[in-house]
Order: sequence, then C-alpha cells, then structure tokens
Amino acid sequence: MGDYSEAIADYSQVIYLKPNDAQAYFNRGITRVELGDKQGAIIDYNLAIKLKPDYAEAYLNRGNIWQIFGNYQQAIADFSQAIKLNNKLADAYNNRGNARRSLGDNSGAIVDYNRALRIKPNLPDTYNNRGNAYSALGNYREAISNYNRALELNPDLFLTYNNRGATYVELGNFEAALADFNRAIELQPNFANAYQNRGIIYQQLGNLSKALEDLQKAAELFEQEDKNSESKRVKEAIDKIQRDVQ
Repeated sequence: MGDYSEAIADYSQVIYLKPNDAQAYFNRGITRVELGDKQGAIIDYNLAIKLKPDYAEAYLNRGNIWQIFGNYQQAIADFSQAIKLNNKLADAYNNRGNARRSLGDNSGAIVDYNRALRIKPNLPDTYNNRGNAYSALGNYREAISNYNRALELNPDLFLTYNNRGATYVELGNFEAALADFNRAIELQPNFANAYQNRGIIYQQLGNLSKALEDLQKAAELFEQEDKNSESKRVKEAIDKIQRDVQ
C-alpha cells in the first residue's frame, strides 16, 4: 500500500511539473486502481485521453473500470474505441466479449473472443471465456473443448475446472464433473461455488451426508463474501435435503 501511495505522489509531482504529460495521468490511473480508487482512476484516464485522444490503452483501462461498475454499454464503447485506435489489442477484444456476454450477447462475445485469439492464440482466460459463451448457448461440446485448451495452457485455472464441471453436469457426466469440482477446490479451498456444485452432484448421486457437508461449507463461504442471496439459496437447498431425509 505504501509503495502505491508513494507512486501516486511521484506521478502527481510529474504532473505538477508537466501538466500535459498524458503518460503520467495514465500511470497514476493504473496506480489508483491498485489502491481501490476506481473513480479517481477514471478521472485520470479521462485527462490522459483529453491530452492524447488516440490513447488506445487509456480507453481500454477505462473500459475495464466501467465493466467492474456494471456499466457494460459504456465499457463496450471504450473497448470499441480502443480497437478502432489499435486493432491489435487482444485484451480489448477479450474484455469487450466479456461485456457483451454480461449483456446476454453470447454470439457477439464469441466473435470477439475469436478475434482476440487470432491476435494471441495462447490466452487461457479467453478460451475459458469462450467456453462460457458456448455453454450459455447450449453448445456444451464446444465449451468443453475450449475449457480443455484453457487448462492445457494453464493447469491452475480453478474457475475453468468449475466451469467445465458445470458443463459436464449439463451433459450428464457426473463423474467427470465431480473430478473437476474436486480439482477446483484443491486449487482454491475457499471457492464457494465449487462446494455448492459438488454438493449438488453428491445429492444427485444419493450421497446426502457429503451433499450437506459441501452445501453447508458453501453457505458459510458465501456469507463470508457478503453474498447473502447466494447463501440463502444454498441454505434453502440444505433445508430441503434435511426435510427429505426425515
């Protein structure tokens, strides 16, 4: 935290001495994000863009913040401008795909992921994201293929194991799903979604004691993350299992 605060002070001094230095505003914006000051970062990216209207990376970074805020249309506008200025920015295509997927446009998202992978063919997160889009469209085989490629490139992607496991559930392959949820939990022991998904599988397989154990763990973790609606939903599933057992 101290290093970032010192960096802010250094960039501010540069800006004081060179008020038209777009790079200094850009760098200070990046540092503000690291400190959690996303609104301040947007202000700095705005100033960088004002000074340098063709600053593609500033549009990209500002789009990332709009996406975090849930302003997906504004994020898409910024990613599109970044691409217009530099059509080799794979991250801009990938992140625009994510924003499109958040708006339900999975087909448009896949187009963007394809473009990102043409520029950089070895982006594991993009394969994961494209897998999510295919899964949402019900193309589970293609989703599995993309998750497999993501894991070949990075075997530690716990989110991808969880995503692939959920897709195996859709295909009725509970054993493969269970193996993936197990691996996701091994990589990230506090991954609430994986415990929830594994608990559901155990329930389907008739192992109610393990199902309850996993679902209770998921509820606890969701509560710790202040995800109260998710915790409530899991607790309702627990109550139903307990009633059925009685």
